[in-house]
Amino acid sequence: MVRVKLIGEVLAPFFLVAAFEPIGLWFTAPIAFAIYLSFLKHQHRTILYSIYFAFTANLLILYWSGAYVGVLPWVALSLLQTLYFLPIGILARFSNNIPLLISSILVMEEVKARFPFGGFSWTRIAFSQINSPLASIVTIGGVLSLSFATLLLAYLLITKKKSVAYVLLSLSILPSLVSVIQDSSEEKSLRFTAIQGGTPSKGLDFNSRAMGVLNMHLAESYRSVKGDEDLIIWPENAIDIDPLENAIVREKINELIKRTNVPLLGGAVLSEGPTNAAMLFREDGSIGSIYIKRYLTPFGEYIPLRSISEFLSPYAERVDDFEPGQVLKIHSVSGSKVSSIICFEIINDGIVREAARSSGLMVVHTNSATFAGTAEGDQQLAITRLRALEHNREIVSISTTGPSAIITARGEVIKSLKDGEIGSLSGEALILLKISISDYLGGFAPVITLIISLLWALSSMRRKDNN
Repeated sequence: MVRVKLIGEVLAPFFLVAAFEPIGLWFTAPIAFAIYLSFLKHQHRTILYSIYFAFTANLLILYWSGAYVGVLPWVALSLLQTLYFLPIGILARFSNNIPLLISSILVMEEVKARFPFGGFSWTRIAFSQINSPLASIVTIGGVLSLSFATLLLAYLLITKKKSVAYVLLSLSILPSLVSVIQDSSEEKSLRFTAIQGGTPSKGLDFNSRAMGVLNMHLAESYRSVKGDEDLIIWPENAIDIDPLENAIVREKINELIKRTNVPLLGGAVLSEGPTNAAMLFREDGSIGSIYIKRYLTPFGEYIPLRSISEFLSPYAERVDDFEPGQVLKIHSVSGSKVSSIICFEIINDGIVREAARSSGLMVVHTNSATFAGTAEGDQQLAITRLRALEHNREIVSISTTGPSAIITARGEVIKSLKDGEIGSLSGEALILLKISISDYLGGFAPVITLIISLLWALSSMRRKDNN
């Protein structure tokens, strides 16, 4: 029995890894945290085990981050993510109350979503749970509520005192029942063709042939666009030569629009700043709107602690510091409101919430060429599916190299393109008007979840004291 328990403790982080893509077994996350919480309750080396659990899991989940920049940045990112588990291990030295430890895990999930450098919440528990039967709780309580529900499952696996946990878990099932009968309240639909045009090369040098990337997306557009669409959609970095300054690039884009008579919404890099943008080119060749990416990727679009970063990886010297946008910009297409989310902005709760509140359709422009052949694209797509469910919005997620997908408001993929495939996705997206309860609650949603978890913890501690 002791040997089995030891094997379980060793395997716990690997169970957590299995919950994330490319494996995607949602039920292994509750198993992982059941083992982790059980160790914190019964063992003494809680800090050391927390380091082992978190570092091993993050190292494997985020292995794609070192695919082209080397081992040191990958290890550094994994260590940074591990730090969020240290307070939990320290707390366990003073209290082995599992509801309190669960509440502390939720607090740290929110901290890492915000700090440092604007947060990096890629490995939040909920982002592994899109296929969980409890996933619909995000429509009410947002991402943190799904993390809480997953930890409640873990609690039920290891405790005899299940009454309160059963009540809380029952509440988390209600949104799943409601979603079956909810009115999608669409006003109209929007026809589109999204282009996954590929890149001449993969890795960090994908944009060294920027004109080649543009030409590949033009070629696939000419093959795929029928002319009866309301919109052509291109991914992030499809236009990596500033069309506001380069007449040849602008003429190529205008020629596509003229021949198809369909406006284009595509990702572009603008020299002023520089900035990462999503631009709407209208049928007459004019620019309708420009959204500037607001949540920049640390170490990808700007370098914090540059001297240290350049020591860890020589690639840091090649990264220019982009400037963030300051305001949300909504694109008007055939009378419908369309919002752009650019790449890693999908993990930022506030940015996605604001986009959903202000538009009826969300487009995720992303460029996975930097991490081609790794799990990064699949993990991002899982996050995007959860966002669609959370915000009651259909999402068109389009990448330069894939994966790309058309996602319903229930988080289901109805069409997709694989990593490395060149092609297009054509469809008719519903323009949805109703906002979800989590969007209505806004920033209060995670606060409510934290309060509920803390009240549960205090109640558990009080009962223990009375006993």
